[in-house]
Amino acid sequence: MGWHQLGGDGSVMRTPVPRSRCVAMSTLVGFLSAFLAAIPGACLSRAAAVDAPNEGPNLVFLLADDLGAMDLGCCGSRYYETPNLDRLAAEGMRFSGAYAAGAVCSPTRASILTGRYPARLHLTAHIPGNEPPNARLRSPDWIKYLRESEITYAEAIREAGFVTFHAGKWHVDSEYDGKESPGRHGFEFVVPGGGAKDPADPHHVGKYTAAAEAFIEAHRGRQFLAVVSYNSVHVPLYEREELIAKYRDRPPGPNGQNNAVMAAMIERMDWSVGRILAKIEALGLQDRTAVVFFSDNGGLSNVFDGRTRQTIVATSNLPYRGGKSQNYDGGIRVPLLVKWPGVTRPGSVSPVPVISTDLYPTFLDMLGLPLRSGQHLDGLSLAPLLRGGDTMDRQNLFWHFPHYHTLPPHGAVRAGNWKLIEHYETGTAELFDLAADPGERNDLASVRPERARALRDLFHAHLEAIGAQMPVPNPDHKPDDSTRVGSSKGTFDPREKDQGSDPRTYVEDPGRDYFRKSAGLP
Repeated sequence: MGWHQLGGDGSVMRTPVPRSRCVAMSTLVGFLSAFLAAIPGACLSRAAAVDAPNEGPNLVFLLADDLGAMDLGCCGSRYYETPNLDRLAAEGMRFSGAYAAGAVCSPTRASILTGRYPARLHLTAHIPGNEPPNARLRSPDWIKYLRESEITYAEAIREAGFVTFHAGKWHVDSEYDGKESPGRHGFEFVVPGGGAKDPADPHHVGKYTAAAEAFIEAHRGRQFLAVVSYNSVHVPLYEREELIAKYRDRPPGPNGQNNAVMAAMIERMDWSVGRILAKIEALGLQDRTAVVFFSDNGGLSNVFDGRTRQTIVATSNLPYRGGKSQNYDGGIRVPLLVKWPGVTRPGSVSPVPVISTDLYPTFLDMLGLPLRSGQHLDGLSLAPLLRGGDTMDRQNLFWHFPHYHTLPPHGAVRAGNWKLIEHYETGTAELFDLAADPGERNDLASVRPERARALRDLFHAHLEAIGAQMPVPNPDHKPDDSTRVGSSKGTFDPREKDQGSDPRTYVEDPGRDYFRKSAGLP
């Protein structure tokens, strides 16, 4: 059965930027000869290795933007069409309890790159953030960039001799509109993300797809890491009218999904996945190329419709509560699909809770590389689960969001099936039994106060152990103002350009006791 196709791409490949040096490269459409001919002599020795076949493993990592836990057919959607991603799930393993470490993009992306919790990195909001001046609490002095001292998974993989590629959104630096720095963090070839609308190639999906195809073909004889980081399905929501029309008269899904533009955007991203996987098969690389698909946070629940001047559904995360920017499961639970040829059992599903910090050590394991436990301090390899296991040496997952967004600052801990959410403004907490109440509707904090207290103690011990920054009382607080009054886009971090003089530090102690503490829970 072939991969489903949507249509032409109309895209080009952009200039690769090696980490240690800047080189020019011609714009190209994407075939092998043009790709190699455009690389200057400084890179020819590496590219020439295409003639020396290597039978080792490769990795393709596909990262969606704001795609919710219920937004794929294989995850339960009956409104969106995702045949290629559904097939990927059928050929590999789907994680039904996968989480992003942040409820917004930058923190999760940093957690994937480093294997560290955003709270440990002090990179806890989307860059550059929004700071309401009159709110009750003031956000901490957080670090608005990924430090170059961090050894990313791309650097670890490149040091092992792999050729590395990144296309699309980055958003862990101050410049995230085509000027970001994957090249300083281990990616040898870079296709920058694009912010401007392109009616001919919505969200630049075609460009990223063609670039990935060209890279894979050019380096089919090398061991490679190829990352495609989509802008989809982030706002602004837009697509070609002929694709939107397909969904306009479709009845809503049973959980309320009904946005035709969102459906068209998801279909285009699914098309891209199909194109990339078809290229892998056409080159005969499918038996030695692992594929991982993930999203950086939960789905956006609502969006303002400029035509109707009303707020409408962007997507529905039901049965999960909340959405992007919230530490209820709707804001942090995401799709995770993994196909590891010869390892994952086709069509398997793991319910074990896992999180984005786990991807770094998992990537290393999948490629046969040694783990770097001193770097990915907050992640555990998923290899035991991918090989058919049903447990991990961890009981607890944590989230920390000391900023205002759709909710005031708050954090969360999940221990087994119990989850506690603490609201920092009021000091109050909610307690949920996710086994009985996956929608987090029945707050048990007053019914099970001893359990709420134990989880809160565990959460506070974790925050202290990793040096998390907390919001502080705001001397400019105006009780009559909503947190949105006067709120504006934050400023970028001036210390990014001279990181050596940045006095801010964070905890790198590899102690992990909080991973396994039971908090007195059965």
